[in-house]
Amino acid sequence: MPKDVFEEKAVTLAEVKEILKKRESESTELTYVQQVTLDYANKFSQISVEDTLKLKEELIKRFGLSEKIAIQIVSLYTPLTHPSELDIILEKEPITLTPEQKNDVIVLIHSFIEKI
Repeated sequence: MPKDVFEEKAVTLAEVKEILKKRESESTELTYVQQVTLDYANKFSQISVEDTLKLKEELIKRFGLSEKIAIQIVSLYTPLTHPSELDIILEKEPITLTPEQKNDVIVLIHSFIEKI
């Protein structure tokens, strides 16, 4: 039987990983879907939760991206390397970034990846 939803919030993959690890330590067993999701998050989440949140906020503040798009960018397994890759993500976003801003986004992402 599904549980009631009290709040819906977009979160990064690193946050998903943290939430499920906490739930796993508190309860005896995760559901099948939760376990598969945790396995996925463990495999593909490279940046710490703290750095993920900092990067997300920086993308929102500096470039005016929506939270949804910022979350998509920080949750990518392979960091962006070319502005055309960013164009695919921004396709439906009402904001237009200059080529310099796109390069700045890529540099910012790589500055967080280098900390790993």
